[in-house]
Amino acid sequence: METAAQETRLSASETEVENLKMETAAQETELAAVKTRLADTETDVVNLEKEITEQPKVAFSAGLTNSGFIESGNTDLNLVFTKVITNVGQAYSSTTGFFTAPVRGVYYFRFTVADVLSSRSMTIRMCKNGEQIMYLHEYDTDGQVSYLSSGATLQLEEGDVVNMRLPAGYKLFDNTNNYTTFSGFLLFTL
Repeated sequence: METAAQETRLSASETEVENLKMETAAQETELAAVKTRLADTETDVVNLEKEITEQPKVAFSAGLTNSGFIESGNTDLNLVFTKVITNVGQAYSSTTGFFTAPVRGVYYFRFTVADVLSSRSMTIRMCKNGEQIMYLHEYDTDGQVSYLSSGATLQLEEGDVVNMRLPAGYKLFDNTNNYTTFSGFLLFTL
């Protein structure tokens, strides 16, 4: 009887060992899957960090001038915003007034222009590669400072240029207060 009881216990122990072996095998399979997911996640993190650090950083903001009135005369005048406030990436030229896209992407541009109007108009154009994107016009008679302000999101190819133009026969005003500004930044690359 004692031998039969030992055989029963031995058989139960062998069954338990087999069950433990199957559980261990299942856990090893699950552990291998977790290790694979972890390795994939670590690779994704490294790739995202690389993408973030390699993403070009482009942003600028500039005021027009300290000299007061700027007049265009008989022809359109390319406005050169000479008072650079920020120029991360050096894509804006304070010599030419042109922003040149360093990479293909979507950019946002914003401008505000001012003049002291008394029975006359103020007009401004935003241009991309020499083509008019936006044209704003204001007529005022009160002799106080008036503003035109707007913005646009533009898809640009590398090398495309954006600038502001004062149409022929108009004038703007700026001084140390930066009434007239031009700004832009890269939203994302394409």
